[in-house]
Amino acid sequence: MSAIMDKTRTLILTSTKKADYYALKLSISQNEIGIIFRTTAILYAHGWNILEATAETSERGIVDDIFLIQNLKGEQMTEEKLGEIQADLEEMLYKGLSVIDYLGRSKLKLLTKRESDYEKNSVHLYNPESLDLTVMDLHAIDRPGLLFEISEILFLSGIDIISFTAKTEKGEVRDTFLLREESGEKITDGSRIERLTEGILSIL
Repeated sequence: MSAIMDKTRTLILTSTKKADYYALKLSISQNEIGIIFRTTAILYAHGWNILEATAETSERGIVDDIFLIQNLKGEQMTEEKLGEIQADLEEMLYKGLSVIDYLGRSKLKLLTKRESDYEKNSVHLYNPESLDLTVMDLHAIDRPGLLFEISEILFLSGIDIISFTAKTEKGEVRDTFLLREESGEKITDGSRIERLTEGILSIL
């Protein structure tokens, strides 16, 4: 377990071995837009594929994210590797390191547009009456870095991810995101929803 704590912020990162994957838990205070984007970028850079993930923000502003991750090279999560992920999180969240500079330092591309003729690729954004948030359902072929690239598009579009679940089965991913504008409102502009849909589909 790694942790950084002071009077104004708390960041606790823990890892638990589960069969052939790890459960990585991130608890962080002072929620802000882009935390999920930054975290998925770091996991991608360190060679971890996200098999499943849940993220929620409490009324007190504490973010609890749980990522079920598997190393692309079959490596184990050691205390040293956990510490490296922790250090990158601290640098990005508290020391002003941008995702673009971080990926450049890691020699990874920010975003690569892909062409796919997979018939099941789909993105659906809608606004249920029972929620004050916008729901985005996604179905696509899974690949390393996909969750990172989805969160990238949402971050660059000024969309805040309130919570999400991501599940992979037989090589296909089914994600559900709860989203809102930076202002705290639902995404109601039809053209904006259309642009977001097209942007997500372009990387599937």
